[in-house]
Amino acid sequence: MPEARARKAWLWVGAGFLFQAIPGAIRDEALPVALKNAGLPDGWNTRIVGILGLLVGLKLLWAPAVVRLGEPTRVIRSAQALLVALLGWIALAAPGAEANPWPLLALLIGLSLLSAGHDVALDGYYVAALREQERSRLAGLLNFASKTGSVLAGPCLIWLAGHLRQADDSAAQAWGDALLAAGGLALVAWVATTWGLSREPARALPATQPIGASLRDLVSDVRFPAIVGLILLYRTSEVHLARVLPLFSVAPVTEGGLGLGNETYALLRLTTGVGGLALGGIIGSAVVTRLGIVRSLVPLGIAMHLPLVGIAWLATHPEPPMAVVAAAFAVEHLAYGAGVCALLLAMMKVAEGPHAAVRYAALSTLALIGAYLPGLWAGALAQRLGYADYFLLTFVLAVPGVWASVVARRALSDSALRQ
Repeated sequence: MPEARARKAWLWVGAGFLFQAIPGAIRDEALPVALKNAGLPDGWNTRIVGILGLLVGLKLLWAPAVVRLGEPTRVIRSAQALLVALLGWIALAAPGAEANPWPLLALLIGLSLLSAGHDVALDGYYVAALREQERSRLAGLLNFASKTGSVLAGPCLIWLAGHLRQADDSAAQAWGDALLAAGGLALVAWVATTWGLSREPARALPATQPIGASLRDLVSDVRFPAIVGLILLYRTSEVHLARVLPLFSVAPVTEGGLGLGNETYALLRLTTGVGGLALGGIIGSAVVTRLGIVRSLVPLGIAMHLPLVGIAWLATHPEPPMAVVAAAFAVEHLAYGAGVCALLLAMMKVAEGPHAAVRYAALSTLALIGAYLPGLWAGALAQRLGYADYFLLTFVLAVPGVWASVVARRALSDSALRQ
Protein backbone atom coordinates (compact mmCIF):
# COMPACT_ATOMS: atom_id res chain seq x y z
CA MET A 1 0.00 0.00 0.00
CA PRO A 2 1.57 3.33 -0.95
CA GLU A 3 2.27 5.82 1.80
CA ALA A 4 -0.32 8.60 1.64
CA ARG A 5 1.45 10.78 4.18
CA ALA A 6 5.06 11.43 5.10
CA ARG A 7 6.23 9.25 7.93
CA LYS A 8 7.18 10.77 11.26
CA ALA A 9 9.48 8.01 12.44
CA TRP A 10 11.49 10.52 14.45
CA LEU A 11 8.36 11.36 16.47
CA TRP A 12 7.34 7.85 17.49
CA VAL A 13 10.96 6.83 18.07
CA GLY A 14 11.59 9.85 20.30
CA ALA A 15 8.31 9.78 22.20
CA GLY A 16 8.00 5.99 22.28
CA PHE A 17 11.42 5.33 23.74
CA LEU A 18 11.08 8.21 26.19
CA PHE A 19 7.89 6.52 27.37
CA GLN A 20 9.64 3.15 27.52
CA ALA A 21 12.26 4.57 29.90
CA ILE A 22 9.78 5.83 32.52
CA PRO A 23 8.92 2.53 34.30
CA GLY A 24 12.58 1.52 34.36
CA ALA A 25 13.67 4.90 35.74
CA ILE A 26 11.12 4.70 38.54
CA ARG A 27 12.38 1.22 39.41
CA ASP A 28 16.13 1.77 38.93
CA GLU A 29 16.62 5.40 40.00
CA ALA A 30 13.79 6.61 42.22
CA LEU A 31 13.02 3.42 44.15
CA PRO A 32 16.59 2.82 45.44
CA VAL A 33 16.77 6.37 46.81
CA ALA A 34 13.33 6.07 48.39
CA LEU A 35 14.35 2.79 50.05
CA LYS A 36 17.68 4.28 51.15
CA ASN A 37 15.85 7.23 52.71
CA ALA A 38 13.62 4.76 54.52
CA GLY A 39 16.70 3.17 56.10
CA LEU A 40 16.70 -0.11 54.15
CA PRO A 41 20.23 -1.68 54.06
CA ASP A 42 22.05 -1.58 50.73
CA GLY A 43 21.90 -5.36 50.40
CA TRP A 44 18.10 -5.53 50.57
CA ASN A 45 17.78 -2.34 48.52
CA THR A 46 19.57 -3.64 45.44
CA ARG A 47 17.97 -7.07 45.91
CA ILE A 48 14.42 -5.68 45.67
CA VAL A 49 15.29 -3.58 42.62
CA GLY A 50 17.06 -6.55 41.05
CA ILE A 51 14.06 -8.85 41.49
CA LEU A 52 11.67 -6.28 40.00
CA GLY A 53 14.04 -5.84 37.07
CA LEU A 54 14.37 -9.57 36.48
CA LEU A 55 10.58 -9.76 36.19
CA VAL A 56 10.91 -7.61 33.08
CA GLY A 57 12.96 -10.48 31.70
CA LEU A 58 9.73 -12.42 31.39
CA LYS A 59 9.25 -10.45 28.16
CA LEU A 60 10.57 -13.55 26.40
CA LEU A 61 7.37 -15.32 27.44
CA TRP A 62 5.32 -12.34 26.30
CA ALA A 63 6.89 -12.06 22.86
CA PRO A 64 4.87 -14.71 20.95
CA ALA A 65 1.60 -13.48 22.49
CA VAL A 66 2.41 -9.83 21.77
CA VAL A 67 3.19 -10.64 18.13
CA ARG A 68 -0.21 -12.33 17.81
CA LEU A 69 -2.20 -9.49 19.41
CA GLY A 70 -2.58 -7.69 16.11
CA GLU A 71 -1.21 -4.68 14.26
CA PRO A 72 1.99 -3.60 16.12
CA THR A 73 1.25 0.13 16.27
CA ARG A 74 -2.14 -0.55 17.88
CA VAL A 75 -0.51 -2.85 20.45
CA ILE A 76 2.04 -0.16 21.32
CA ARG A 77 -0.60 2.52 21.78
CA SER A 78 -2.83 0.25 23.88
CA ALA A 79 0.02 -0.87 26.13
CA GLN A 80 1.04 2.73 26.74
CA ALA A 81 -2.52 3.69 27.67
CA LEU A 82 -2.64 0.87 30.25
CA LEU A 83 0.74 1.89 31.66
CA VAL A 84 -0.41 5.49 32.08
CA ALA A 85 -3.41 4.25 34.07
CA LEU A 86 -1.21 1.98 36.19
CA LEU A 87 1.19 4.82 36.98
CA GLY A 88 -1.75 6.86 38.22
CA TRP A 89 -2.83 3.96 40.42
CA ILE A 90 0.69 3.66 41.85
CA ALA A 91 0.71 7.39 42.66
CA LEU A 92 -2.55 7.01 44.57
CA ALA A 93 -1.29 3.93 46.44
CA ALA A 94 2.09 5.39 47.47
CA PRO A 95 0.85 7.49 50.44
CA GLY A 96 -0.51 4.37 52.14
CA ALA A 97 2.71 2.37 51.71
CA GLU A 98 4.06 3.30 55.16
CA ALA A 99 1.19 1.44 56.85
CA ASN A 100 0.94 -1.39 54.31
CA PRO A 101 3.60 -1.68 51.56
CA TRP A 102 2.18 -4.83 49.91
CA PRO A 103 -0.38 -3.18 47.57
CA LEU A 104 2.30 -0.84 46.26
CA LEU A 105 4.71 -3.73 45.78
CA ALA A 106 2.04 -5.63 43.83
CA LEU A 107 1.50 -2.61 41.58
CA LEU A 108 5.25 -2.28 40.99
CA ILE A 109 5.34 -5.94 39.98
CA GLY A 110 2.46 -5.26 37.58
CA LEU A 111 4.35 -2.26 36.19
CA SER A 112 7.38 -4.44 35.47
CA LEU A 113 5.32 -7.13 33.73
CA LEU A 114 3.21 -4.76 31.64
CA SER A 115 6.20 -2.65 30.64
CA ALA A 116 7.88 -5.87 29.45
CA GLY A 117 5.03 -6.46 26.98
CA HIS A 118 5.25 -2.86 25.78
CA ASP A 119 9.01 -3.21 25.28
CA VAL A 120 8.53 -6.28 23.10
CA ALA A 121 6.07 -4.45 20.84
CA LEU A 122 8.07 -1.22 20.52
CA ASP A 123 11.50 -2.81 20.12
CA GLY A 124 10.15 -5.34 17.63
CA TYR A 125 8.51 -2.62 15.56
CA TYR A 126 11.69 -0.53 15.55
CA VAL A 127 13.70 -3.48 14.25
CA ALA A 128 11.10 -4.63 11.70
CA ALA A 129 9.84 -1.29 10.36
CA LEU A 130 13.21 0.41 9.80
CA ARG A 131 16.11 -0.57 7.58
CA GLU A 132 19.57 -0.98 9.13
CA GLN A 133 20.74 2.44 7.90
CA GLU A 134 17.59 4.07 9.29
CA ARG A 135 18.10 2.33 12.63
CA SER A 136 21.68 3.59 12.80
CA ARG A 137 20.58 7.12 11.89
CA LEU A 138 17.82 7.18 14.50
CA ALA A 139 19.81 5.35 17.19
CA GLY A 140 21.13 8.63 18.56
CA LEU A 141 17.58 9.96 18.93
CA LEU A 142 16.48 6.67 20.50
CA ASN A 143 19.30 6.85 23.03
CA PHE A 144 18.70 10.54 23.70
CA ALA A 145 15.00 9.98 24.26
CA SER A 146 15.59 6.94 26.44
CA LYS A 147 18.15 8.66 28.62
CA THR A 148 16.07 11.83 28.83
CA GLY A 149 13.10 9.76 29.97
CA SER A 150 15.32 8.06 32.53
CA VAL A 151 16.46 11.42 33.87
CA LEU A 152 13.00 12.96 33.96
CA ALA A 153 11.43 9.95 35.69
CA GLY A 154 14.49 9.29 37.85
CA PRO A 155 16.54 12.25 39.13
CA CYS A 156 13.71 14.73 38.53
CA LEU A 157 11.37 12.48 40.47
CA ILE A 158 13.88 12.27 43.32
CA TRP A 159 14.31 16.06 43.33
CA LEU A 160 10.57 16.65 43.30
CA ALA A 161 9.95 14.20 46.14
CA GLY A 162 12.71 15.82 48.20
CA HIS A 163 11.37 19.30 47.48
CA LEU A 164 7.82 18.32 48.43
CA ARG A 165 9.07 16.66 51.59
CA GLN A 166 10.79 19.88 52.62
CA ALA A 167 7.43 21.58 52.19
CA ASP A 168 6.18 19.52 55.18
CA ASP A 169 4.61 16.70 53.20
CA SER A 170 5.14 13.22 54.60
CA ALA A 171 7.71 11.16 52.73
CA ALA A 172 5.04 8.81 51.36
CA GLN A 173 2.78 11.68 50.25
CA ALA A 174 5.71 13.46 48.63
CA TRP A 175 6.58 10.36 46.62
CA GLY A 176 2.93 9.91 45.67
CA ASP A 177 2.71 13.45 44.30
CA ALA A 178 6.01 13.01 42.45
CA LEU A 179 4.77 9.78 40.89
CA LEU A 180 1.64 11.58 39.74
CA ALA A 181 3.91 13.98 37.83
CA ALA A 182 5.65 10.96 36.24
CA GLY A 183 2.24 9.72 35.12
CA GLY A 184 1.61 13.11 33.50
CA LEU A 185 4.90 12.85 31.62
CA ALA A 186 3.90 9.39 30.40
CA LEU A 187 0.55 10.75 29.24
CA VAL A 188 2.25 13.43 27.10
CA ALA A 189 4.63 10.85 25.62
CA TRP A 190 1.71 8.54 24.82
CA VAL A 191 -0.09 11.32 22.91
CA ALA A 192 3.06 12.10 20.89
CA THR A 193 3.71 8.41 20.17
CA THR A 194 0.13 7.94 19.00
CA TRP A 195 0.46 10.87 16.61
CA GLY A 196 3.73 9.60 15.18
CA LEU A 197 2.46 6.04 14.73
CA SER A 198 -0.68 7.31 12.99
CA ARG A 199 1.57 8.39 10.09
CA GLU A 200 3.06 4.93 9.65
CA PRO A 201 2.10 2.98 6.50
CA ALA A 202 -0.15 -0.04 6.88
CA ARG A 203 1.89 -3.21 7.20
CA ALA A 204 1.17 -6.90 7.00
CA LEU A 205 1.35 -8.65 10.33
CA PRO A 206 4.70 -10.38 10.83
CA ALA A 207 4.80 -14.09 10.26
CA THR A 208 4.60 -16.06 13.47
CA GLN A 209 6.01 -19.39 14.51
CA PRO A 210 6.20 -21.26 17.83
CA ILE A 211 8.58 -19.66 20.29
CA GLY A 212 10.66 -22.83 20.31
CA ALA A 213 11.22 -22.59 16.55
CA SER A 214 12.13 -18.90 16.79
CA LEU A 215 14.62 -19.61 19.54
CA ARG A 216 16.12 -22.55 17.62
CA ASP A 217 16.64 -20.26 14.64
CA LEU A 218 18.34 -17.71 16.85
CA VAL A 219 20.55 -20.23 18.66
CA SER A 220 21.61 -21.77 15.34
CA ASP A 221 22.77 -18.36 14.07
CA VAL A 222 26.57 -18.47 13.84
CA ARG A 223 26.71 -15.08 15.57
CA PHE A 224 24.71 -16.21 18.60
CA PRO A 225 27.57 -17.24 20.96
CA ALA A 226 29.41 -13.99 20.30
CA ILE A 227 26.34 -11.78 20.83
CA VAL A 228 25.51 -13.62 24.08
CA GLY A 229 29.04 -12.97 25.33
CA LEU A 230 28.74 -9.34 24.32
CA ILE A 231 25.37 -8.92 26.03
CA LEU A 232 26.47 -10.49 29.31
CA LEU A 233 30.03 -9.12 29.54
CA TYR A 234 30.26 -5.87 27.52
CA ARG A 235 28.84 -3.70 30.30
CA THR A 236 29.33 -5.91 33.37
CA SER A 237 31.49 -3.32 35.09
CA GLU A 238 29.06 -0.50 34.34
CA VAL A 239 26.10 -2.55 35.58
CA HIS A 240 27.81 -3.18 38.91
CA LEU A 241 28.65 0.51 39.13
CA ALA A 242 25.10 1.60 38.32
CA ARG A 243 23.55 -0.57 41.05
CA VAL A 244 25.60 1.10 43.80
CA LEU A 245 26.32 4.61 42.48
CA PRO A 246 23.03 6.17 43.74
CA LEU A 247 23.54 4.60 47.17
CA PHE A 248 27.16 5.83 47.29
CA SER A 249 26.04 9.32 46.30
CA VAL A 250 23.49 9.77 49.11
CA ALA A 251 25.34 7.75 51.79
CA PRO A 252 26.90 9.87 54.59
CA VAL A 253 30.60 10.74 54.34
CA THR A 254 31.14 8.79 57.58
CA GLU A 255 30.05 5.66 55.70
CA GLY A 256 32.37 6.36 52.75
CA GLY A 257 29.72 8.04 50.58
CA LEU A 258 29.54 11.46 48.98
CA GLY A 259 26.97 12.71 51.49
CA LEU A 260 24.75 14.37 48.89
CA GLY A 261 21.17 15.20 49.79
CA ASN A 262 18.36 13.94 47.60
CA GLU A 263 17.90 17.25 45.80
CA THR A 264 21.64 17.76 45.26
CA TYR A 265 22.04 14.24 43.90
CA ALA A 266 18.99 14.65 41.68
CA LEU A 267 20.28 17.91 40.22
CA LEU A 268 23.68 16.29 39.64
CA ARG A 269 22.10 13.32 37.86
CA LEU A 270 19.84 15.61 35.88
CA THR A 271 22.67 17.70 34.47
CA THR A 272 25.17 14.91 33.94
CA GLY A 273 22.48 12.50 32.72
CA VAL A 274 21.14 14.73 29.96
CA GLY A 275 24.55 16.15 29.10
CA GLY A 276 26.37 12.85 29.41
CA LEU A 277 24.19 9.84 28.64
CA ALA A 278 22.15 11.53 25.94
CA LEU A 279 25.15 13.14 24.25
CA GLY A 280 27.00 9.84 24.52
CA GLY A 281 24.18 8.11 22.67
CA ILE A 282 24.35 10.67 19.88
CA ILE A 283 28.13 10.27 19.65
CA GLY A 284 27.81 6.49 19.65
CA SER A 285 25.21 6.64 16.88
CA ALA A 286 27.44 8.93 14.81
CA VAL A 287 30.45 6.65 15.26
CA VAL A 288 28.46 3.53 14.28
CA THR A 289 26.90 5.30 11.28
CA ARG A 290 30.34 6.34 10.06
CA LEU A 291 32.39 3.23 10.87
CA GLY A 292 29.73 0.51 10.98
CA ILE A 293 28.86 -1.63 13.97
CA VAL A 294 31.72 -4.10 13.39
CA ARG A 295 34.49 -1.49 13.56
CA SER A 296 32.86 0.47 16.38
CA LEU A 297 32.44 -2.16 19.08
CA VAL A 298 36.00 -2.35 20.41
CA PRO A 299 36.89 1.38 20.53
CA LEU A 300 33.52 2.29 22.06
CA GLY A 301 33.89 -0.59 24.54
CA ILE A 302 37.32 0.61 25.67
CA ALA A 303 36.11 4.21 25.91
CA MET A 304 33.10 3.09 27.96
CA HIS A 305 35.26 1.60 30.70
CA LEU A 306 38.05 4.15 31.13
CA PRO A 307 35.97 6.69 33.14
CA LEU A 308 35.43 4.09 35.89
CA VAL A 309 38.79 5.19 37.25
CA GLY A 310 37.27 8.59 38.02
CA ILE A 311 34.43 7.09 40.07
CA ALA A 312 36.89 4.94 42.03
CA TRP A 313 38.95 8.09 42.70
CA LEU A 314 35.89 9.83 44.18
CA ALA A 315 35.42 6.98 46.64
CA THR A 316 39.03 7.21 47.83
CA HIS A 317 39.00 11.00 48.36
CA PRO A 318 36.47 12.12 50.99
CA GLU A 319 34.40 15.20 50.24
CA PRO A 320 35.79 16.03 46.78
CA PRO A 321 34.82 19.37 45.21
CA MET A 322 31.39 19.30 43.59
CA ALA A 323 32.88 20.36 40.24
CA VAL A 324 35.09 17.26 40.27
CA VAL A 325 32.15 15.03 41.18
CA ALA A 326 30.07 16.50 38.37
CA ALA A 327 32.90 16.08 35.84
CA ALA A 328 33.48 12.45 36.82
CA PHE A 329 29.76 11.67 36.56
CA ALA A 330 29.40 13.45 33.21
CA VAL A 331 32.36 11.71 31.57
CA GLU A 332 31.25 8.31 32.88
CA HIS A 333 27.69 8.80 31.62
CA LEU A 334 28.85 10.06 28.22
CA ALA A 335 31.12 7.07 27.64
CA TYR A 336 28.45 4.63 28.84
CA GLY A 337 25.82 6.15 26.55
CA ALA A 338 28.08 5.68 23.53
CA GLY A 339 28.94 2.10 24.47
CA VAL A 340 25.36 1.04 25.06
CA CYS A 341 24.35 2.49 21.69
CA ALA A 342 26.82 0.12 20.00
CA LEU A 343 25.54 -2.83 22.04
CA LEU A 344 21.90 -2.18 21.10
CA LEU A 345 22.70 -1.86 17.40
CA ALA A 346 24.70 -5.11 17.49
CA MET A 347 21.72 -6.88 19.09
CA MET A 348 19.36 -5.45 16.46
CA LYS A 349 21.67 -6.59 13.66
CA VAL A 350 21.50 -10.18 14.90
CA ALA A 351 17.75 -9.98 15.60
CA GLU A 352 16.62 -8.58 12.25
CA GLY A 353 14.54 -10.82 10.02
CA PRO A 354 10.97 -12.14 9.75
CA HIS A 355 10.80 -13.02 13.48
CA ALA A 356 12.59 -9.93 14.75
CA ALA A 357 10.24 -9.31 17.68
CA VAL A 358 10.78 -12.73 19.26
CA ARG A 359 14.50 -12.80 18.45
CA TYR A 360 15.08 -9.33 19.89
CA ALA A 361 12.94 -10.17 22.93
CA ALA A 362 15.20 -13.16 23.59
CA LEU A 363 18.35 -11.07 23.29
CA SER A 364 16.96 -8.24 25.39
CA THR A 365 15.91 -10.80 28.01
CA LEU A 366 19.54 -11.84 28.27
CA ALA A 367 20.48 -8.17 28.50
CA LEU A 368 18.01 -7.66 31.35
CA ILE A 369 19.36 -10.68 33.21
CA GLY A 370 22.87 -9.30 32.81
CA ALA A 371 21.73 -5.88 33.99
CA TYR A 372 19.65 -6.88 37.01
CA LEU A 373 21.17 -10.11 38.29
CA PRO A 374 24.15 -8.28 39.87
CA GLY A 375 21.64 -6.35 41.97
CA LEU A 376 21.10 -9.52 44.01
CA TRP A 377 24.61 -9.21 45.42
CA ALA A 378 25.96 -5.74 44.48
CA GLY A 379 24.68 -3.89 47.55
CA ALA A 380 25.82 -6.58 49.98
CA LEU A 381 29.24 -6.72 48.27
CA ALA A 382 29.61 -2.95 48.50
CA GLN A 383 28.75 -3.12 52.20
CA ARG A 384 31.39 -5.78 52.75
CA LEU A 385 34.19 -4.24 50.68
CA GLY A 386 33.41 -0.57 51.19
CA TYR A 387 32.58 1.75 48.31
CA ALA A 388 36.21 2.45 47.34
CA ASP A 389 37.26 -1.20 46.93
CA TYR A 390 33.94 -2.04 45.29
CA PHE A 391 34.45 0.56 42.55
CA LEU A 392 38.01 -0.68 41.98
CA LEU A 393 36.50 -4.14 41.45
CA THR A 394 34.15 -2.74 38.80
CA PHE A 395 37.16 -1.48 36.86
CA VAL A 396 38.70 -4.98 36.90
CA LEU A 397 35.43 -6.33 35.48
CA ALA A 398 36.03 -4.17 32.39
CA VAL A 399 38.60 -6.69 31.09
CA PRO A 400 36.09 -9.41 30.08
CA GLY A 401 33.90 -6.69 28.57
CA VAL A 402 36.62 -5.55 26.17
CA TRP A 403 37.47 -9.18 25.36
CA ALA A 404 33.79 -9.83 24.49
CA SER A 405 33.80 -6.88 22.08
CA VAL A 406 36.83 -8.31 20.25
CA VAL A 407 35.13 -11.70 19.88
CA ALA A 408 31.87 -10.12 18.70
CA ARG A 409 33.67 -7.96 16.16
CA ARG A 410 35.20 -11.05 14.58
CA ALA A 411 31.91 -12.96 14.56
CA LEU A 412 29.89 -10.14 13.02
CA SER A 413 32.61 -9.45 10.46
CA ASP A 414 32.95 -13.11 9.45
CA SER A 415 29.16 -13.37 9.10
CA ALA A 416 29.09 -10.30 6.87
CA LEU A 417 31.84 -11.76 4.66
CA ARG A 418 29.94 -15.05 4.26
CA GLN A 419 26.84 -13.17 3.21
